Amino acid sequence: MLPRAVNKRIRLMWIAALASAAWVNRKDVVRWANFAKRAVRQRNARPVSDLVTEAKVRAAVTADPVLRRDPALTDLAVHDGVVTLLTSSAGWPEHETHVRRLLKINGITDVKALNFADS
Repeated sequence: MLPRAVNKRIRLMWIAALASAAWVNRKDVVRWANFAKRAVRQRNARPVSDLVTEAKVRAAVTADPVLRRDPALTDLAVHDGVVTLLTSSAGWPEHETHVRRLLKINGITDVKALNFADS
């Protein structure tokens, strides 16, 4: 059994490590939070299989360090097996490997990029 003083310090280190990880991946955390809010709002309108497929695509984006930190990738959406990547630059996606990785997910038939011009 650990003394209470040591236990409190370990707990504070864990909290600091989690906060640091959340800060480093803040864009990805925001995308996941927006997805969770949207999934709760649309739980009756969309089938659960669509939400699961979108969660799988988001997990693939999170697992890819280049896509996760890409400043042009704003968000993504999945409808009827088509992934729509919402981007802020016209040149995305320029890496075919990332698109191929998303196409390997079961239920995904196509990947499209919808570009928004910065105003």
